[in-house]
Amino acid sequence: MVRAAAVRRAIRRLSFKWANINTRRLWASKPMPHMHTCTHYIRVHIYAFWQVSASTWARPGHILNKQPPFSLGNRLLQFSEKNKTATDDNNATKNHVAATVRANKKNWLKKKVRRIQNDGYNVERHSVTTKDGYVLTLHRIPQVDPELGSLLRRPVVFLLSGLYASSDVWLLNGREDSLAYLLWRAGYDVWLGNNRGNIYCRKNMWRNTTEREFWDFSWHEMGVYDLPAQVDYVLRTTGQKAMHFVGISQGGTVFLVLNSMMPQYNAVFKSATLLAPVAYVSNTKSGLAKVIGPVLGTRNYVSKMLEGVEMFSTNKFFKKFLSMTCLENEKPLVCISRLWPAVGYDTRFLNKTLLPDLMANFPAGGSVKQLMHYFQGYVSTRFRQYDYGPERNWLHYQQLEPPEYALENVSTPVTVFFSENDYIVAPADIWRLLTRLPNVEAVYKVPWKRWNHFDFICGLGVREYIFDNIVLSMNRYEQRTR
Repeated sequence: MVRAAAVRRAIRRLSFKWANINTRRLWASKPMPHMHTCTHYIRVHIYAFWQVSASTWARPGHILNKQPPFSLGNRLLQFSEKNKTATDDNNATKNHVAATVRANKKNWLKKKVRRIQNDGYNVERHSVTTKDGYVLTLHRIPQVDPELGSLLRRPVVFLLSGLYASSDVWLLNGREDSLAYLLWRAGYDVWLGNNRGNIYCRKNMWRNTTEREFWDFSWHEMGVYDLPAQVDYVLRTTGQKAMHFVGISQGGTVFLVLNSMMPQYNAVFKSATLLAPVAYVSNTKSGLAKVIGPVLGTRNYVSKMLEGVEMFSTNKFFKKFLSMTCLENEKPLVCISRLWPAVGYDTRFLNKTLLPDLMANFPAGGSVKQLMHYFQGYVSTRFRQYDYGPERNWLHYQQLEPPEYALENVSTPVTVFFSENDYIVAPADIWRLLTRLPNVEAVYKVPWKRWNHFDFICGLGVREYIFDNIVLSMNRYEQRTR
């Protein structure tokens, strides 16, 4: 035992000296017995993370002033071929959109309330409890009378984030370009929703986060419990009868689940804007789905064991470590490489100056079952409820196979944004979804051929080509209904 301890101390001193970084605070001088076999391996890989940094961030270019020829209407819309050709690789390299650089890096791990206040906006924090006991946190950016200080009654917009994300994603582009702030400046009462399991929703009335039962949920439960609870609360608090909805990725999934399972909620949505909504995934190009999907998307010992397991830690030290790998003197490739398995290898339009902030707020927590539910859709090629196996399916659904979601029940006017290069949602899957939705207001295909899944939140030009047009469509709706 004495010799083993001496060897471990020698390895620790050598690895610290070799990496030339001060990491003594990360581990105690006497590692736990079950950890000593892997400490050297971990340190060497942390050294590799730090050593990849040789150059500084690329200098951002100029903002594009030219707007795409949008013409919102009640018909299916696409960009013209002329606009597509104008977005060649050559033009893409010449015309970059200036990125919003965070002036204060301390904002990375800041709570939502302080972040919004720091950006110069009023903010409220609200809590709502679902029928199955999960306590969810919502954030509101209200319209306030500057003279009286009282709340103003304005049209409501509800924003919902994607898989393993939180409402922080709607603020990543800074006080000038983030969608939440653009909607507020347009006169809307903005509500930022969250789902169970993320950093703002880790409480339950009867369970704690160390129990498997706490994490035994997928996005189906978010659609039938979380979203209706938040929507009902927002309507009660504001006194409004209906609201606008914006969801990205899994946010669109949750919206489709709610309105297909509970059609009465269609009446409370004036409109729904879905950015790269995930429903059908049989044509996905994600390497993660192709490699792991066949295993976790079927009923076997592994998938059964992973039900009720947390996917990502929300420990503040873990989040800080992720953000530290994206410091300004690091190569952007260090951060982007962690996104490759999920969103693809082509990240030309990803706003790399936002990567430190993005990695500090993503992933925000969730369950493995959320991902496995998508993998089941990849294997079955259907958009249906969770497959528990024939025996448990009979107990849950009174049938051997899980039922498909009745998308024909979604009568809310829906606008969809998608792109060709989305590694999560292929265009073929988007069109399959659109053929089942009865009230499609408009469809926008992003003109940039290399626009990826993450670009819908923090891509170069996301404000000019997506966010501004979301605000424009809502304004036109409000003008029509006055």
